[in-house]
Amino acid sequence: MRKLFIPVLVLIPLIAESQQPVGTWSDHLKYSTATAVVAGQKEIFASTGSSVMIYNKEFAELRKLSRVNGLTETGISSIAWSEDHSMLIIAYKNTNIDLVVKNNIFNLPDIYKKTMPERKYINRIRIKGRQAFLATSFGIVIVDLLKKEIFDAWRPGPGAEVNGVNDVAFGEGNIYAATDNGLWFASLTDQGLAYYANWSLADRLPSPYARYTMALYCGDRLYVNESDNINKTDRLYSLGEEVSLLSYEPGVQYRSIDPLPQGFTVTSRSFVNIHDSDGALRKTIRSYGWGDPDFAQAAGENGIIWFADIGLGLVRGDDAGNFTSLRLPGPVTNDIGNISSSNGKTILCAGGVDNNWNGFGRPFSYSVIENNSCSGSIADNFKDAMRSAVDPGDNSHFFLSSWGYGLFEYRNNETVNHYDALNSPLQPEGPGNSGIKVCGMAFDKSGNLWITQSGNPGKVMILKKGGSWLVCPYIPETPVLSDIFASADGTKWILMPSVPGLFAIDDNNTPENFTDDRYRMSDIRESDGRVINYVFSMNVDLKGNLWIGTDKGPLVSYAPEKIFDDALTFSGLKAARNDGSGLADYMLGSESISSIITDGANRKWIGTVSSGAYLLSPNGTILIKNYNKQNSPMYSDSLITIAADNKTGEVWFGTSEGVLSVRETATAGSTGFENVYAFPNPVREDFEGNITITGLVSNTRIKITDVSGNLVYETISEGGQASWDLTTYQGRKVTTGVYLVFCSDDNGKRSAVTKILVVRR
Repeated sequence: MRKLFIPVLVLIPLIAESQQPVGTWSDHLKYSTATAVVAGQKEIFASTGSSVMIYNKEFAELRKLSRVNGLTETGISSIAWSEDHSMLIIAYKNTNIDLVVKNNIFNLPDIYKKTMPERKYINRIRIKGRQAFLATSFGIVIVDLLKKEIFDAWRPGPGAEVNGVNDVAFGEGNIYAATDNGLWFASLTDQGLAYYANWSLADRLPSPYARYTMALYCGDRLYVNESDNINKTDRLYSLGEEVSLLSYEPGVQYRSIDPLPQGFTVTSRSFVNIHDSDGALRKTIRSYGWGDPDFAQAAGENGIIWFADIGLGLVRGDDAGNFTSLRLPGPVTNDIGNISSSNGKTILCAGGVDNNWNGFGRPFSYSVIENNSCSGSIADNFKDAMRSAVDPGDNSHFFLSSWGYGLFEYRNNETVNHYDALNSPLQPEGPGNSGIKVCGMAFDKSGNLWITQSGNPGKVMILKKGGSWLVCPYIPETPVLSDIFASADGTKWILMPSVPGLFAIDDNNTPENFTDDRYRMSDIRESDGRVINYVFSMNVDLKGNLWIGTDKGPLVSYAPEKIFDDALTFSGLKAARNDGSGLADYMLGSESISSIITDGANRKWIGTVSSGAYLLSPNGTILIKNYNKQNSPMYSDSLITIAADNKTGEVWFGTSEGVLSVRETATAGSTGFENVYAFPNPVREDFEGNITITGLVSNTRIKITDVSGNLVYETISEGGQASWDLTTYQGRKVTTGVYLVFCSDDNGKRSAVTKILVVRR
């Protein structure tokens, strides 16, 4: 496996994981890639495609801007910087636009909301004076940066049909539009440029109606790029009194042309050419001396060139030939298939399968987030890391399953074993197929790892704590075995998505002895006998109830042990309408459930295919909250996976656009009150969030008083944690002072007291 970690030059200060206030969101996006870069006098801006990295040159500080701290979208198509207005313009792939001015973000959704028969896309942004010119798939859109509004829209081209504009340039009082059907120009003083007939074709070019993708005016000449997608070859022309071919290499396509203080850069995938103002080639950069460059764009200032590199992130280069990578910590990819999180350790797996259980073929990659750091690796020679399992007795020891390449074992993030047909009972899927498809993994109480391998048929195996293997003699009659879950009572639950059904194993806590085992395969039925045909996820809650996620919402079995008696059934969850009708509806009955988990308070987190994430009460009948793209920083409403760390209260969301998390209210209950504390403490003047009291036993009764003994607030903990919004039970904000927190268990036999200092203006 190749490790993808270049030493980070700059890190932003991070809040200690255990001290993050409840309600705090965090993005977990890939910051080792950059697709665009623009340079200001004080700051450098680099787009990662999902977010923006901002490098402050004076303080040598790198920070980030994403949906978590205010951006409207994730998919960024283009960025530009206006020095005169201290404004960053961000265009998204869906044509939404953000204007970023210091700490304020202004959204311009006009193009995004406008219905058009044509495909909408913003290819490039160029700044001139108080206006930003957007080269789009349907023409040129002008944004007034002072008024922060759309000013006008122009349509250059050969006729009334829509002509895609890829770039614009300005020179000698003219505007030039590089389009899919030629290079067109018009005087900026002309009126009525929204009308195509007021534009003229630059017919001096060798192929006047070719596709032109980039344009830049520098010195007294116009540089324009002709793109030949068929032969994958571009031609860069220089237009002055004469037309000349400036740059041409067979098989080379140019990605960007950008101005320098005295010249310009021409960027291709494998090199960056630096030209003087007269077009003369001054330097070619092909390597940093480390890594494998994949140049996307280059912007510069005197003596410094900033590179947006698709594989290596933001890179700084100087005239002396020194190159430095600047990046923020983050996963090795935004692709996500599964998340596991426990005891402060979160593992992201990028692999996955389609609806027919064919692998995506993604490079085998994982990321580990722990103690405010992120590490991981990616291997092109293996594919589709599916699931992770952390050893409950050793947090540094974990396993990754692969859809086609067996099982991988790690210690301290280093590979220590790769299990395949040569050193384990794992076998290829079938005759003529070399793929070893491993999906589900779960540790039992004794530290043995249970494994599901798909094949013809699927098999269940056990990797014992000491390193020996066992193969279960009972074989589910299905080729595809998905997730496995080990419940507190020792039952192993295996999801069989192709049946669909469940396979249950009770090994009587003697995995070496198969003679005393109970096992059975069952289809999945509702209480009325109806067979459930689509099951995507499962979970066993803290009370032993078995939950499944289907295409018709979540279902629950309150007596899952009956599977061994051929009586396993599931029920939908009815929620009262509360409209006076006395009627009830099935909870999330119209949703496809991609993920279902249980948090420390036994509440249910539900991930859906198209409606975001839902939090339900422990019995699933009360909707507590819904996180979606409209009401939260959620990147997308399409949830792939959810995980909860019941030690920290962090809930992780894997979406179609990447991973993010939120510090929630619930943790697992403690066995006593030895570690009770509140955070943040003291509460500073500018703090606006909730106080968290943690280290509690489940269902702790909380009473908060002032130092005079007056009751201020009371609540009951959610698992091992409680939250206080710094208001009295009457809804008034508390004043400066010391507040006492009295904690007692639900039978009043154990108690604890802690203090909170609140400072108000």
